[in-house]
Amino acid sequence: MDKEAARFRALLAEDDTVSRQFLCEAIRACGGEPTACADGPVALARARDGNWNLLILDHHLPGMNGEAVLAALRADPGGGPVPPAIATTAEPGSASAMLLGAGFAQVLPKPVSLEVLRATLASFGCETDPFDDGNALRACGSLSAVERLRRLFAEQELPRIQDEFERHADDPQALAPTLHRLLASCGFCGATALARGCGILHDALVSGDPGRIDAAMQGFARALHETRETLHAKLIGTRD
Repeated sequence: MDKEAARFRALLAEDDTVSRQFLCEAIRACGGEPTACADGPVALARARDGNWNLLILDHHLPGMNGEAVLAALRADPGGGPVPPAIATTAEPGSASAMLLGAGFAQVLPKPVSLEVLRATLASFGCETDPFDDGNALRACGSLSAVERLRRLFAEQELPRIQDEFERHADDPQALAPTLHRLLASCGFCGATALARGCGILHDALVSGDPGRIDAAMQGFARALHETRETLHAKLIGTRD
């Protein structure tokens, strides 16, 4: 597979030059490939023309604000599925509630720190390695224990999670007990990306917002797929 084609692609719409440059560098540092623009109409055109993993739209964009861009994408009858979108804003509080209500999966208050951005991107599948071996070792006490738990995780629990996720695709609220159980297993196995996906989906289910739940379900599906693929490769490596 072409490594560049497989990279996590983020469309960033931010009119402040300094913020735009910082966010682009931060996205690259997290393993993603950003494409940046400075106003709403350009963001809408690029969102329609590209194949994106994530949209990052500022609340106040010249010409067309972030929520108007997202609404236009969702109203386009021939546009296909709209990728998950997160909003950035210098007006936390009531603005955050309004943006979540407009269908954004998450709202990041500005200025955005690298740590917060890294965690957010990871929850949508942008992570070089979805496992934290150090956390797993601290939780389990030995490398052999980590390997045993990860093998059980890969061979028994994750296939069940996949099955439950697919069975409840039309009733996401039924996944709440599954997410609670899965979070504990992720902690022992160091499955940080999947744990973040669980957290975001849990919060979306609590909110009850259909757009937010749909975006979180997409993010969880990507995290689950990446976790299974990466864990399979890790376990094969332990046999060599």
